[in-house]
Amino acid sequence: MFVERLVVGPYQTNCYIMGNEETSSAWIIDPGNEGSQIIKAIENHNIKPVAVLLTHTHWDHITALGELKERWPHLEVLVSEEDSHYLGSQAYERFCETCFDKSFLQRYEKALKAMSEATGFLTDNQFLQDSHLLVMHTPGHTKGGLCLYHEQSQFVFTGDTLFAGSIGRTDLDGGSYEEIVKSCKRLLKLPTEVQVLPGHGPATTIGDEQNNPYL
Repeated sequence: MFVERLVVGPYQTNCYIMGNEETSSAWIIDPGNEGSQIIKAIENHNIKPVAVLLTHTHWDHITALGELKERWPHLEVLVSEEDSHYLGSQAYERFCETCFDKSFLQRYEKALKAMSEATGFLTDNQFLQDSHLLVMHTPGHTKGGLCLYHEQSQFVFTGDTLFAGSIGRTDLDGGSYEEIVKSCKRLLKLPTEVQVLPGHGPATTIGDEQNNPYL
């Protein structure tokens, strides 16, 4: 199993490609923007994407979804049910009500209006057999925020829940400081050597985040 990080879009979002070279399969985590770059990276590895896994559905983590579905119509789109209302045909209208960055909405209006529906929902403690990822419900940044833990390879995708030396903001729709602290403390129970792969910024480890000043 390998993981490639792509930094995409004006929010410098970390999109991850997790690939299994033995099965030539891939999973895309948080395709925030620049769909052509994501497609090129996958094709360079000569692997076939199976699903898009969304840690949450803020605009800067999903904007390339339409391009990916156009390239690979078979792609599953998996997310928590709580966050799924920002996908599909009503996504743009809902973002217009809650997104503070109106320039982003104007610039990416076409992509957000072409947003795919979720094809399935992820739930807490669900184990994804194909990718060997454990789903962890970690609300706080959004109500349906998720982290994805790969025990065998000792890494966890934390979206906008836990960062290197910081945590996700809680002042947006569905945010809760109390909930995100609880979610981060759950993550900190993972082995100290687990690599933390966040939605923005550099990677860290669970051990390093034991002294996170926000916790």
